[in-house]
Order: sequence, then structure tokens, then C-alpha cells
Amino acid sequence: MSDRKAASAVRQPGLEQITVTSEHRRENPQKIATSLSVISGRELAARNVNSVFDLQYLTPSLQVTPQFGSGQPDFEIRGVGHQDYGSSNVSPVGVTMDGVAIPVPWASNGLMFDVARVEVLRGPQGTLYGRNTTGGAINYVFNQPTDHLAAGADVQIGSFSAQKYDFFLSGPVTAHVRMRLAGESQQGGAWQYDGAGAHLGATDRTALRWLTDMQVTDRLKAALDLHGSIDRSDGAGLHLFAPQTTQAVYRPGAPVFPQDHERDITRWGTSTSFARLIGISPGDKPYHHIDTGGTSFKLDQSLSFATLSNLASYDVSSRREYDNFDASALALADVAFNSRANVFQDELRLVSTPGKRLDWVAGVYYGNEYLADQYYSGFTDATGLDRGVFYSTKVNTISGFGQGTLKLLHRLRLVGGVRVEHESRDLHDYQAFTYDLAGNVLNPGNRVARRTLDYTLPSWKVALHYDLAPHDLLYVSVSRGINSGGYTTYNTTNAQASSNPYQPEKLLAYEIGNKLDIPAAHLRLNVSAFYYDYHDQQVLSAAVNSQTGLIGAIANAPRSHLAGGEFEADWSPLKGLMLTQSGGWAVGQFDRFDAVYAATRVNGVFVPVTQNKKGVSLPAPKLTFNGSAVYRWRMGGYEASLGLNYSLRSTYRSLFGSLYDVAGYTLWGATASFAPHDGWWSLSAFGNNILDKKYDVTRNFFLTGDNIALSGMPGVYGLRFGAHY
Repeated sequence: MSDRKAASAVRQPGLEQITVTSEHRRENPQKIATSLSVISGRELAARNVNSVFDLQYLTPSLQVTPQFGSGQPDFEIRGVGHQDYGSSNVSPVGVTMDGVAIPVPWASNGLMFDVARVEVLRGPQGTLYGRNTTGGAINYVFNQPTDHLAAGADVQIGSFSAQKYDFFLSGPVTAHVRMRLAGESQQGGAWQYDGAGAHLGATDRTALRWLTDMQVTDRLKAALDLHGSIDRSDGAGLHLFAPQTTQAVYRPGAPVFPQDHERDITRWGTSTSFARLIGISPGDKPYHHIDTGGTSFKLDQSLSFATLSNLASYDVSSRREYDNFDASALALADVAFNSRANVFQDELRLVSTPGKRLDWVAGVYYGNEYLADQYYSGFTDATGLDRGVFYSTKVNTISGFGQGTLKLLHRLRLVGGVRVEHESRDLHDYQAFTYDLAGNVLNPGNRVARRTLDYTLPSWKVALHYDLAPHDLLYVSVSRGINSGGYTTYNTTNAQASSNPYQPEKLLAYEIGNKLDIPAAHLRLNVSAFYYDYHDQQVLSAAVNSQTGLIGAIANAPRSHLAGGEFEADWSPLKGLMLTQSGGWAVGQFDRFDAVYAATRVNGVFVPVTQNKKGVSLPAPKLTFNGSAVYRWRMGGYEASLGLNYSLRSTYRSLFGSLYDVAGYTLWGATASFAPHDGWWSLSAFGNNILDKKYDVTRNFFLTGDNIALSGMPGVYGLRFGAHY
């Protein structure tokens, strides 16, 4: 949603001219030597994108999946990701909102409204940002306060009684102060059912954001951001894609439950003992209650040679979640989270005045994170036991970074950047308890007082870009990215062994690309190719303790690699007609990794059974394609549009065997709009998955024989009425 001025601008024919701030100054993305995609707020609204999980259908090489259907998103760019449902997940893909990093992944699934654009950067980041990543970055840029009074509201209704309400009010308060208040509420949309008349999947989320810009002096600007969201939504239900044999595994002769043949069906329920442990009733629906709130304050001081900026932020978030990981009313694999996180960050940055022979950025960053987590698992009907994991983590990060662009010749520029980061990550009072059905702790000594992981590592980037023509940029780059190490915080019978930290992963990235605009033909074509050399890749695997046996753990694969490329094309062959097409290809494999998959007892001691994973494909869709066609035209004093779009994902290969491969799928969508030319109202419609494709977005197992999958949404439709002044 935007004000009238922005709404009028999107109706102009030809290619849209976009400005991004991914390098801390307003630039044309066609002049930046890196692979990036820009998704406008207009496109997000037209396609009914409501959460981070929907972004993958609008940009190549991006995969976002909810782990086990939980509220924890797993981001992957070009196959670089981290599959983990735990609250302490350290994502290789960074998420920022108006320049503020969101280091807690489950806190990023909200506040996605009143968005001006989303910038998706592929490849290692860190020489321009306070946070360091190996996979890439997703930057949200919100609509800012306006110089004139503007207001608007949208009301949307859709399938399964879904509703969405948006509003904004923006303008000057005094000669030197501007403000913008925006909010959104999403309700309804329960699309899953349990076969007995109950439904699951309803959204109940409300969020507000208040922005204030102040011109303190001629050279000093200040910006304040206050934001918060309250989420009381249902959880996502799973279905059995294969027979459930879990009970028979633990108790031979127990019944085997058949697989589900309807993807929209799900079931839930748990034992009395587990319900009492987490504070619910046995028949309560799964839920994702994720609340966030915080503030940021930015100062920009103009100097004669640069702009000095300081961005300080403080955010709090909480995660109360109950999930059913067995897709049944049995208490085989139920989980619950009770987590809270506090994050303070401060970044001091100096950006040179543009237009010189050398443009540069330099800065220092400090971050302090605190996470307190309670994680429960209910296995009553399998093992007769329940479990709980309790811990806290403290993370202190300090880094210095800088990047410069030197104009060597009229058409040739050299880019160089470096970042040095020191991080200390402490695990405190890690407890992994086992409970009997009466709630008694059976192993009170299974705890570790403290673990510490410290590292100081550099990352860097070197690039050359050459202007082959006024609108044709060729670039080559080599960069190194780092992703933080951490701790596996799962259930374990041996806290001492399980809490061994996994180390930071390192990625060396080689990339070549070309960005071409042909204004006379209204054509834009960007292509890129990459090769990634992975060291110590963080992989969900296992370890073995000599006394207790197999332990689920995140491990470091010593060597692996990825290769692939992307293309993005925008073409307006006729006035009012816009065609877009993008695609990504990524393949990779382990080069050196002996993965633990079982434990065997030898002379009374457990020893690992390993499998050489050399040559085994990394888990990522090899192909991603997205495309759309939109035609806009005038009818007297009115404007109308019709659009068709699609998104394709190839088969997602699982590390756990072909049974858990996620089959590829293609989704089709449609959009339409009608409004008076420069009028105050608009009417639009959308349809997502209009062919009602039946597909899964993830497959997994929590216990042996527990073969569960999360279905993608069926076909949904909606109407939206907007009014703006």
C-alpha cells in the first residue's frame, strides 16, 4: 500500500526505474556489481504476499520453508541454508528491516506490511553490514514519512474467511518533523481440517509501526522507529505421506496407521502428561504465538566529505508454540517452545560523499543477544516418556568493516572490502531432562553449567566491474563469508556430549555477471554464474557418545561445493504490457564428509557407524523459475490490469533418503485491478495456486516411522478494496 503519488507512478508504461540502498547510498541496482533482486511493495500487495515464506515465489534461487511446519523459517539462497527448527538457529541468510538486523529467525515472520520494496542479495555479505552471512541477505525497506499529508486504507477478504486490514497516515507535523503511522491486521484463513469438523490454520496477527523523521539542523537528521506485533495464530498441521509405524518400532505388534491421501487433512492431540507439562489441554489446537516489539534510532550528520550515521536498536521477541509433529491424535512426537530473546545493536558508519573517484563505506558494529529457551518433546505413546531442554545463550559480537570503489579508468572500477569479526557465544545452564508420566525428572544430573565458543575471523570481497556500454555492466568478484557457530539444543541423554559446539562455516564465492538495459526496446536482462567452495558447512547430522549412543547434532562437513547461476528479464514490448521471467540453477555435493547415521555397541561401548557422503547432493532445489505477464490499459477515465504469474520448483533432494525428497511443483496465479485514473479508490483481485496444485513444501521425520509432510496451500482467492488520499 502506498500514497497517491506512488500509486500514480506505477501506472506509467515501460520499465520501472528502481533505486536501492543496499550499499548505503541511493543507487540504480543495474550499477551494482552483485546479484540482487528487487520486489516492489506493489508486487507484494498484488500477489498477496503476507509472510517471509511467500517471498520465494517472486525471486530466483530463494527457498524459505517452515521447519516441520513450525514458526521457524529456514532461509536458503543458492542452496546455502541451515535446516534447524531450534530457537537458537544461526541463519546463513541475514534479514534486515530498514537497516536493523533480525538475528533471531523466528522473529522475522511478522511486520511485513507498508513495505516499499524487498531487496534480495545473493552471495556472502558482511563488508557493508554489521552482520556477516554466507548465503545472502533479505532487506526490507518500509515506506517512509511523506512531505505532504497522505492517508490510505485497504480491506481484503478471501478464501476460508481470510481477512486483512491495512492503513497508513503520513505527513508533516511541523516544518521539521514528519511522521507515518501504519498498521495491519490479518484474521481467519483456516484451510486444514481434522476429519471431525474442526479446522486449523487460522491467522490472528496485528502489527503497528510508527516512524518519525526529524530535521534537527541543516546537517543533522534523526529518525525514530517504534514497532510491534501480536500473533495468536494457529499452527500448521502435518499429514502422513507414508504409513506411520512409530508405535510398532517401539512396541512390536502395535498398530500401523495408514498414510493420508488428502493433503489438507491433519490431526492433533497429545497425552495428559505432556499437556500438563506445557500448560495446555490434551485436545488444544497447535499454535504459533510469536510477539515482537522494539525501537531503533538513527542519526545522520552531514560532513564536508561524508555522512556519519549511527543506528541503535533494541528488540524483544517471544515464541510460545505448540506443534504436532506426528500428524495424529497420538502423543508420539509433540513439541512446544517457550522462548524469549532480547537484541541490542549499534552500528556507527561513515559513508563518503558520492561522485568522487573513490567511494567508500567504513563502520564498526556491536551486537548483544540474549536468548532464554524452554523446549519440550512429548513421546508418551512411543517411549512412555516426555523430555524438556532448558538453556540460555549470550552472544557478543563486535566487528569492523569497510568497502571502497575506486574508478581506475573511465569504464573500469575496482571494489575491495574487508570485515573482521569477533564473536563470543556462551551457552548457560544447559539441562536436558527426561520425565515420567507423573512429571518426575528421572535424570536431574543431565546438565552442563557453561560452554563457550569464541572466534575472530575475517571476511572480504574483491570485484571488478567494467561498463561495456552505457547500459551494460560486466562484473567479476571473489568474496569470503562467515556464518557463526553455535550449539545443538535438542533432546539428549548426555548433555555434556551434546553441547559440544559446531564451528563457524566459511564460504569462498566466485561470481561473474552481466547487467544489460536496452531502453529503446524496454528490455532489461541480468545474468550471473557462481561457484562456491564450502569449508565446515553446518549440516544436520548426529554424533555418538560412548555411554549413551546416538545423539542428534549439527555437524561441520569439512568440504563441499555449489555451482549454478541465475537470470532475470523484464520486457515491455507493448505499451502497458510487462513480461518478467527469472530462473535459478544450483547443484552441489559433499567433497569430504563422513556422516554419523547410527551407533553400535562394541565391548559395552557405543561407537559410531559412518557413511562417506562424498558425491552426495546437497539438499536444495536445482531449478527455480518465476514469471509473470501484466497488461494495463485505460478505459476512458479508468485504468484496469490483468496479470498471470507462475512459480516452479524442482525436486528437493533430502539428506535422509529418497523417501523424504520433496517433489517439484509449479504454481499458477492471477491478478486483476480496476481504478479511476488518479482517483481515490481501487478494486483488485488475486488468485494463488489457481489450478489447485496438490504439493508438499517439506517432508521429514521426528521419530523413526513418523513420516510427515507439510502441504502447500490449496487455491485461494481474494478481493481488496483500497482508498487513499
